Amino acid sequence: MEKYKSRIGRQRIVYSHTGEFDAWVPATMEFLGTLMPPTLSKRAAAMLLLVAGMGNEEIVALTGMCIRSVRALRKVMEEQEPTSKLFAIKPGSGRKRKTEGIEEQLWAELDTGNYHTHKAVADMLKERFGIDASVNLAARLMKRWRESRGKDSE
Repeated sequence: MEKYKSRIGRQRIVYSHTGEFDAWVPATMEFLGTLMPPTLSKRAAAMLLLVAGMGNEEIVALTGMCIRSVRALRKVMEEQEPTSKLFAIKPGSGRKRKTEGIEEQLWAELDTGNYHTHKAVADMLKERFGIDASVNLAARLMKRWRESRGKDSE
């Protein structure tokens, strides 16, 4: 165990691990998984392992995170003091909805009451809007439509 001063002058202790992490890291992540999403439990375990002085590849093997995430986490932890920002899940770019921009037109079409099955809604999406929709997508759309109409009637 060795002490050193950080950039801002605080005392920090560097621990060298003994290789006994193989058992407690999965158990810790499982416990944290009951309190937070899996992404955050992996991140919390990785942060502890980084503080313990473990290398990136070892952290990847123990936590299941990708190497890029571990490198980025190490960089953020080196540049700033730990904050709640490290425990926030940022929204990804994700895939845009097929019906984005036409939902009001779609809701109006569903309000007519001419569509009683998911297959009928999928066929209507293809004919009216040129969207190849699966029956599952039609089911999700109808569910959102019902929820939006339920809120409107209250």
